[in-house]
Amino acid sequence: MPPGAWVPFGVSYAGAVLRLAGVLLVVFAFASGAAAQAGLQMEAEPEDKPLITPPKLIRFVEADYPETPEGEEPTEVEVELDIVVGKDGLVTEVSMARSGGEAFDEAALAAARQFVFEPARKDWEPIAARIRYRYVFELKEPPEELTTGWLKGTVLLAEDDSAAGAGAVEVVDARDQLVRDLVAGPDGTFIVTDLEPGKYKVHIAGGEYGDLRAQEEVSAGQVTQVIYRLGAKKSAAYQGFGATAVVDAPPREVVKRTIDKDELTRIPGTRGDALRAVEILPGVARPPFGIGLLIVRGAAPQDSEFFIDGIPVPLIYHFGGLTSVYNSYMLERIDFYPGNFSTRYGRRTGGILEVTTRDPARDRVHGVAEISVIDTFVTIESPITDKVQISGGFRRSLLDLVFPAVAPDDIGVRQAPVYYDYQFKLNFLPTKRDRVRISAYGANDRLELLFEEVQGDDPAIRGQTELKTAFYNNQIDWTRKVGDKVEQELAFNVGPQQIRFGLGDEFRLDGWFIQMYGRGEWRYQITERVRLIAGVDVFASPVRLDYVGPQPDPAEGGGSQQGSLAGQETVFATVDSNVVRPALYFESDASLGKLVQLILGLRFDYFSEITGYSVDPRLTTIFKVRDDMRVKAGVGIFSQPPEFQESEPTIGNPNLDPFKAVHVGLGWEYEPALIARFGVEAFYKYLWDRPVATPSGQAPFFVNQGIGRIYGAEFSINMRPKEGRQYFGYLSYTLSRSERKDGPNQPWRLFDFDQTHILTAAFVYNFPRNWEIGGTFRLVSGNPATPVIGSVYDALNDVYIPIDGRVNSIRNPLFNQLDVRIQKKWTFEGWRLAVFLDIRNAYNYQNQEGIIYNYDFSQQTPLLGLPIIPALGVRGEF
Repeated sequence: MPPGAWVPFGVSYAGAVLRLAGVLLVVFAFASGAAAQAGLQMEAEPEDKPLITPPKLIRFVEADYPETPEGEEPTEVEVELDIVVGKDGLVTEVSMARSGGEAFDEAALAAARQFVFEPARKDWEPIAARIRYRYVFELKEPPEELTTGWLKGTVLLAEDDSAAGAGAVEVVDARDQLVRDLVAGPDGTFIVTDLEPGKYKVHIAGGEYGDLRAQEEVSAGQVTQVIYRLGAKKSAAYQGFGATAVVDAPPREVVKRTIDKDELTRIPGTRGDALRAVEILPGVARPPFGIGLLIVRGAAPQDSEFFIDGIPVPLIYHFGGLTSVYNSYMLERIDFYPGNFSTRYGRRTGGILEVTTRDPARDRVHGVAEISVIDTFVTIESPITDKVQISGGFRRSLLDLVFPAVAPDDIGVRQAPVYYDYQFKLNFLPTKRDRVRISAYGANDRLELLFEEVQGDDPAIRGQTELKTAFYNNQIDWTRKVGDKVEQELAFNVGPQQIRFGLGDEFRLDGWFIQMYGRGEWRYQITERVRLIAGVDVFASPVRLDYVGPQPDPAEGGGSQQGSLAGQETVFATVDSNVVRPALYFESDASLGKLVQLILGLRFDYFSEITGYSVDPRLTTIFKVRDDMRVKAGVGIFSQPPEFQESEPTIGNPNLDPFKAVHVGLGWEYEPALIARFGVEAFYKYLWDRPVATPSGQAPFFVNQGIGRIYGAEFSINMRPKEGRQYFGYLSYTLSRSERKDGPNQPWRLFDFDQTHILTAAFVYNFPRNWEIGGTFRLVSGNPATPVIGSVYDALNDVYIPIDGRVNSIRNPLFNQLDVRIQKKWTFEGWRLAVFLDIRNAYNYQNQEGIIYNYDFSQQTPLLGLPIIPALGVRGEF
């Protein structure tokens, strides 16, 4: 909402008082001039006449007295100037009204151009004004040389260059000492006087538009004039409406990809969901049916992990991958690390997705509400005091209103698909060095069906089928600047998690956990070029798990069918244990001259469920070829514990070792000014000690005899002009191969989700009248598949069991899909409205996701993917 658009109760009385005070100020300001006008007749002012306040000189610059010709005595000289003062208080035009001689005229004009005024105002709004100014060249001793400088700033909104209004401004010197704490005026201007020459950090609190940080240099005797625009990067809170500028910390990894939050929520095919937009990035494979799995550089989905504010979460998408579990309007940024990540992260060998949530607004109440054919949500945030702010959100799906009507007749719907999620955050700023955040967030998904007939060729899939997942996190974190060189970050989270999955009468999994996670990190800036980081994180959880079903197979590489449930021996397992995984990590970040940055890291992990440990060294080097070009190289060891079903004594092997991987990466980045960013990355990963099943599923069921290799290259272009920004776009291409070997005597095979070619192009354009149209196109190699070369009859269960050919030796056809998004926005006084249409698979292409066989596997037909899915929605913001 623009400043002044919302009028609170009682403002009429306050406005009357302000107007009276303004009239008195005008009377006093013009009192001396009125006394000199003899015979002036006073008349009553009309009530509707605007209140005019003239400019006020707040910075005077002494003109140099011109050199006096030889033989002449210096004299006192007067000149008169006509000066035009702009809305920002700066002189925009100056001319001579009465000359005092060419030399004096030039000196007076040069000095007047450096004047700074409090701007003229009309009813308290800044306006440009022309004034007459008399300049006197007095005879006096030469002035002393100025030893300090001034900083003059104007804070505008990038979306329309309007004044950002009052906002807190902090100025910090090179020693990180606070030298000035002030508030910008309603017109967004601020002035900092008497600053010692040098570099200063400026921090502007932008409220809903996000904070902005910049570095300025002040020179003695000069005014450094800067215009700051809130909205160079859109904020997570209000896509298309708000703005934020983010200054990233020094890199701690070879590859880190961050898309502007505004762009993330506008990618076609995502319904405005920021986390779904991660799928367009290089190195991210397409999951079948778009079910929301994160498949990074040929790694299995369980090899990557999601974090929210530094805390791991069990899932990031609601079932089916329709939407993420945390509202996109409450996010600050999303960082994606496809490999060679910092020692801050461990226990995973694939990639890391880190979600940073946004602090609540500090200026006033804000809210967003949206409804679409898929779900509906609302968010609200508000300051409580100048040190306490809160925010919250809630979302619920609307699928249960549609699903019963479209479900087949032989499926009884007991609980239609329903999901909900919620978010709450309290932000407390007790001092300028401290920030405390208390947050609670969670998600719940439920689905329950009743199959009245036998499904397909398996008599076990009959009866009730149920799926429920839920997690509820409660978190507190404290960030403190201990001194000039030391920062501390502490976080703790506790919350229950639940999974329940039943398939027919022969399979049931019921798990209950309480995740406890703590992290402490300390960062010490030894010198300007060297920083040390030390941290500890601990994962602990009691595990209660009941399992009924066949002996668990490996997560991937199991062939075409994994066999019939009814044709396999049923096992029963009850897990009642406590898992503890502590870790220590260290990192040093050193700049070797101006061109080389060296990052060394070491991480120690312990896994109580297997009584095992790991030591993982990591190294990253960044070469600055020039200001707009970098070359990066890195290598590191990464460790991961076995999955619970692989290490549980009843159905797995508690004596397994951690699964290991080495990451090697080499990259090049080029970012020409104001145009685009280009990137090329080459990567190689070698995997060893992968848990694989024993022959015929005999005890100990799993052994560390699997290996793997993954290699490829990624190419990306990010088009986002920094000026004008009427469009943005992404183009990425990944060429890779991911292979596995399931034992010493086994052949190499393709990984289940190996995709040789991944081409993604996304482009969005802002048309006049707030129309926005964009499209995303994906062209991807089909996933590997295992051919069925025959079958055998199981007389006991009256089903045919398939006989597989070589695992993953064929592929599904090439996948292609176009997603389109159209949005129209309207701006009203105090609120905004947007209507959007997001269409997935716009031309309804029938992509093959797999193969369906008849009862004896003698005939087959393609299993087709999702059809066209239009999602119409309306969003409002205040």
